[in-house]
Amino acid sequence: MSNQTVSDELTAVAGVGSAIARHALSYGIDIEPICKALDIDPIDLQSLTARLSLDRLCRLLEACTLLTNDEAFGLKSAPIFVLGSSGAYGYGVMAAPTVRHLVQFFSDHMPYVSQTSYCRLEFNDAEAVVSWSFSPLIVKRDQYVDMMIALHMRHFRRMLGDDADAVTIGLERPRPKNPAIFRERLSRHVSFNMRLNSIRFPNRILDKANANGDENLFKLMDMQCRTLASDEAMDEEFLEQVRRYIRKRIGEPVLALSVIATYFGLSERTFQRRLADVGMTLNDVRDEERRHLSLTLLTQSDLSISAICYRLGYSAPSAFTRSVHRWFGVSPKNLRNGTNEATEVEPKDELLRQRP
Repeated sequence: MSNQTVSDELTAVAGVGSAIARHALSYGIDIEPICKALDIDPIDLQSLTARLSLDRLCRLLEACTLLTNDEAFGLKSAPIFVLGSSGAYGYGVMAAPTVRHLVQFFSDHMPYVSQTSYCRLEFNDAEAVVSWSFSPLIVKRDQYVDMMIALHMRHFRRMLGDDADAVTIGLERPRPKNPAIFRERLSRHVSFNMRLNSIRFPNRILDKANANGDENLFKLMDMQCRTLASDEAMDEEFLEQVRRYIRKRIGEPVLALSVIATYFGLSERTFQRRLADVGMTLNDVRDEERRHLSLTLLTQSDLSISAICYRLGYSAPSAFTRSVHRWFGVSPKNLRNGTNEATEVEPKDELLRQRP
C-alpha cells in the first residue's frame, strides 16, 4: 500500500467487507473507482486471509453512504454477507455451541478482527456486557460499526429467535434520522450517542443452544484466531512495541502498569527498567502518543474538541486543554484554527516531524 499513514497500522480482516461491492451495486454504484482512490485492492475484500487498513475500509463505507444518500448503508449490507467470508473468525461464530460461547468469542477476537482500542466483557448478576471502541485515528467508523453489529446480530437472532429483542445495543454513532430501521435490523432496544459501543445479553439467554453449533470446529477456530492474532505482532524495537500498544488503547482512561507488563510477559520492574534504558517512562510514552494524535485530530478531522478529548482518554475537556497548551503553547481551538502561535508547533517538536 502506498502513501501509508499512522492510521494504516490498524487493520481489519478484509473479508468483513466482502458484501460492500454487491450492496453498492444494488444502488447502481461501482466501488472500484472509490477503492482506487483509497488504495484498496477490491480483490482483497473477497479474501479469507487478507488484512487491510481499517481506516480505509471505514472510509470506503462512508463514501458509499454519501453516494447512496443512505445513512443505513452499512446496516443494510449485512443480510447479503455470505457467512464465513471473514475466514476463521466467521466459521468460529457460526460454530459457537451456545450464546455464551459466541459472546466470549466475540469479546476475545474482536481486537484481532478489527483491532479495537478497547474491548471488554463483563458479567454481573443480571447480564453479560461486551463494550468496545476504536483508536481515535479511526474517525469515520459509524458505518463500519453498524455493519459489524448487524452481521453479529444475524447469528444471535438465528440462535435466540424472539429473545433477540431482549438484547440491548448501545452505539457511539449519532442518532440517525430514521432510527426505526436500526431497531428493526438490530434490536428493539438501541441507544445512540453512547460513550462506547456495547451489547448487553440478559443472563437468562446465555445458555441458549445453537442448532448448528459444532464444539470441535469452534475450538479449532478459536485456536486459529489466537494464532493469527499472535502473527500480527511486529518484530520491532521494544519502545515501538509499547507505543503501538498504547496507540491502540489510547481511549482508555487508565493504562495499568500491571496489565501492560503482563501483556509483554515482563514483571513491572523489568518493564519499567527497559523503558528507562531508552530514557522513557510509561507516562512519557502515553503523553507523546496523545500529543501526536491530538495534533492529527485537531488539524485533520472535523471531530469536536470534546469528542477528541474523550477519544484520547481524558476525563474532561479542561484536562485536554491544559495538555494541548503545555505541548503547543496554544489552546485546542487556536491550534485547530491555525493561529500565528500554532505555526510554531512543527519546528518546536522534532519528534512530531520525524514520526509518520
